[in-house]
Amino acid sequence: MNNNQRSIQGTKIIISLIGIIFAVLHTKQILYFDTQGLILVTIAFLPWLTGILSKAELPGGWKLEFIQQIQEEQVRQKYEIGQLKFLIEGFVTDNELNILKKLNLSEPFLVKVDHTSVFFSNELDRLRKLGLVSNPEGKGRATLLINDGKKREVKEHFYITEKGKSYLNFRDSA
Repeated sequence: MNNNQRSIQGTKIIISLIGIIFAVLHTKQILYFDTQGLILVTIAFLPWLTGILSKAELPGGWKLEFIQQIQEEQVRQKYEIGQLKFLIEGFVTDNELNILKKLNLSEPFLVKVDHTSVFFSNELDRLRKLGLVSNPEGKGRATLLINDGKKREVKEHFYITEKGKSYLNFRDSA
């Protein structure tokens, strides 16, 4: 428990003790048990109800809102969303992302074997292992990356899967 949580816990205990003392004095006829007595007892237990209630309305038009827990939950969710965004953005490399985007477009995606083809081959293989791209029967890296000086259409050898399209949508909305 950090210092802030200890301070909040201590404040709750003090408020409850004060409310209980007033309630006891009220029942001993030192204080009269009327609307004020009921309010004191209610106030004694309000700090403990913040996990259940977000708002309380007391007699006489008094309203209390427990926004601290809502704010703590929002901070926790913001942190978790940040973690998910980090994971989504880091799931594939920039080069792999470019391959996915090009496979998702209607425009041609031509490649020619050169000194970077081994990297391109590894990227395609990783995307296939992740299930983001696939290849038609009889097609793949071996039929795409032939070193004969000709350009080839990647989309004849590989296509983006529904999972790959979903990933691009997540990535765009992150």
